[in-house]
Amino acid sequence: MKTKKINLNIQLTTKQLKAFEYLNDKVTTELLFGGAAGSSKSFTGCLWILTSAIKYPKTRWLIGRKNITTLKLTTLKTFFEVAELLKLDSTNGYKYNQSSNTITLFNGSEIVLKDLDTYPSDPNFDSLGSLEITGAFIDEIPQITEKAKSIVASRIRFKLDEYKLIPKLYMSCNPSKGWLYEK
Repeated sequence: MKTKKINLNIQLTTKQLKAFEYLNDKVTTELLFGGAAGSSKSFTGCLWILTSAIKYPKTRWLIGRKNITTLKLTTLKTFFEVAELLKLDSTNGYKYNQSSNTITLFNGSEIVLKDLDTYPSDPNFDSLGSLEITGAFIDEIPQITEKAKSIVASRIRFKLDEYKLIPKLYMSCNPSKGWLYEK
């Protein structure tokens, strides 16, 4: 197995540190990180996904958002900033495949970028049907349906027993009304 030493000397806010406590405990299965623009919600999600994928070789993680184009213009840019802070790049840390929307890390872990919009051709999210993941980050969760969130959560089961993990879903949001507010 390939190993790589990475820099984890990143300053986190008190709120981010609290989020990481929940993301690393053996009880919490879902975490909602809310706040206004600039509160490091996406940064926290990308940092968690990337450090988890590194810590647990040959696992599979998901970063989702309503629209893949928006994900690539926003969340993915944050992901690459986090990777750079960890001293990882496309020559020595990961390979990004734009056509398959996947990032494969040096240790065999994979991060799948997923469009979570509801389409008339796939109202039941059958496209997620055979996907098995170790954990997930849904950015701007109020923009997707509750059904999409539930189906993503149901797919979190890949290599959990092997690493003695529990399913974890990290969600970010800006203040908004809708199904999430009611929950």
